[in-house]
Amino acid sequence: MKNEIYFEPAWESVKTHALPQWYDDCKLGIFIHWGLYSVPAWAEVTWELGGEPSAEEWHRHNPYAEWYLNTIRIPDSPARKHHDATYGVDFPYERFADKFTCERWNPAAWAKLFKEAGAGYVVLTTKHHDGFCLFPSKYTSYNAGALGPKRDLVGDLTEAVRAEGLKMGTYFSGLFDWTTFDRPRLRHTNEDSYNHTYAFSDYSYNQAMELVDRYRPSLLWNDIGWPEKGRVDLPHLFAHYYNTVPDGVIDDRWDVDFCDYTTAEYLTGRRSLDKKWEMCRGLGLSFGYNRNEGEGTVISGRDLVRLLAEYVSHNGNLLINIGPRADGTIPEIQINRLKKLGAWLKAHGEAIYGTRPWAEKQQDPLESGATAFYTRKGRDLYAIVDGLPVGTNIVRLPVADAELPVNVPDEYPIHVKLEGFFPG
Repeated sequence: MKNEIYFEPAWESVKTHALPQWYDDCKLGIFIHWGLYSVPAWAEVTWELGGEPSAEEWHRHNPYAEWYLNTIRIPDSPARKHHDATYGVDFPYERFADKFTCERWNPAAWAKLFKEAGAGYVVLTTKHHDGFCLFPSKYTSYNAGALGPKRDLVGDLTEAVRAEGLKMGTYFSGLFDWTTFDRPRLRHTNEDSYNHTYAFSDYSYNQAMELVDRYRPSLLWNDIGWPEKGRVDLPHLFAHYYNTVPDGVIDDRWDVDFCDYTTAEYLTGRRSLDKKWEMCRGLGLSFGYNRNEGEGTVISGRDLVRLLAEYVSHNGNLLINIGPRADGTIPEIQINRLKKLGAWLKAHGEAIYGTRPWAEKQQDPLESGATAFYTRKGRDLYAIVDGLPVGTNIVRLPVADAELPVNVPDEYPIHVKLEGFFPG
C-alpha cells in the first residue's frame, strides 16, 4: 500500500494516524503464545485475570503458563516445587531451548485453520517476557534461529498467514525481559519489575525496529509497557512504523498517551463505544499451553460465539488465543473450538463482519432468558440472539415491536436481520 501521508517523528504528527478500516471490519484475530514455556507447559488452574484475591496471590499461583519463569523464581510456589521435582533443582529455564524443537510444526496448516476459524488477523508472540525470540534477532543469540528449531518462526508463519489473505501482527514484550532482570514480579505494578538501564531501553527499541523492518507487521502489539528511559524514542518508532506500514495499528500498552485502539484482558481493561477496543484472552485460563487445562476450563463453542457477539456489539474485536505445544501441534480441544467458531461465522458472519455497534442500544434481555446483541451495517440492524430454546421458530424483538421467524437448530446463537431499520 502506497503511503500518501508522511509521519514526522513527533507526537503531534503520529497522533494524526487514523484507525484503518480493515481492523474495525474483521472483528476476529488469533493470538498465539508459543515459546520455551511451551516445553514445561505447566501452571496452576486458578483465576481469570482480574478475579484473583490479591496481586501476590496471582503471581504465586499464576494460571498463565507463559509466566512460568517468573513463577518458579518465587520460593515455595507450587510451580517452583513442580519444576524441582520434574526437572531438578539446578535445571535452568534456558535449557528448555533444547526441547523447543517445533519438529511437527506446519505453518501452512496453522494458517488454514485460522482462516477456517473466520479470523482476519493473527498476532504471534515474537518475544515474551522470558526474553527468548522466535526470530533470528541480530541483537541476541537467545533466539529460535540459533537454538531449538534453528529457524525463523516469525518469518515462516508470516509468509503462511499472508498466503491465506490474512493480516499478520507481532507481539513484543518491550518492558519485561527476564534475562536482564532476575527478581520475580509480585505486584501489578512495573516500577521495580524491569531493567531501568539505557542499554535495555535501546535493546527494546532496536528489536522493535527490527520487527518492523523485517516483517512489516499489520499490528504492532506491545505488552505491559515500555522502559521509562526509552519513551522519548516512541514517536520515532511509531512514525517509522506508519511510514513503513501505512495501514498498521498500534495497541495501548506502551505507557504513553497514544494508541490506535485500547485493550482488555479477561476481567480487566477499558471497553468503550467511543474508542475501538480489543479483548484478548485464552480459550482457557492460560495463554501459553497448560497441560493442566481441559474441558473443565476451556470455553465451550457456544460461549465463545456469545463472547464474540457481545464484544462486537460493544465496539470491540476479539483476539482469541491458542497455545501450541512445543512440537508445533495445536491441542485438539483448541482446534475444536476454532472450528466451531468458524462454522458459526460461515452461517452468521454478515451480522459480525463490517458491522458497527448501534449507539442507542448494544443488547437486550428477551423472553426465556435469551439475550439479543445488536450490530448495524448501513440501514440494516442485526440482532444476534443467544439463549433461545432449540426448536424456537418465533422471536419477539422489542426494538422492532415485532415477532420474527427464526430457526434454532442447536444451542448456538442465531441472527435476525432487520432490513432498512434505519431510514435512508
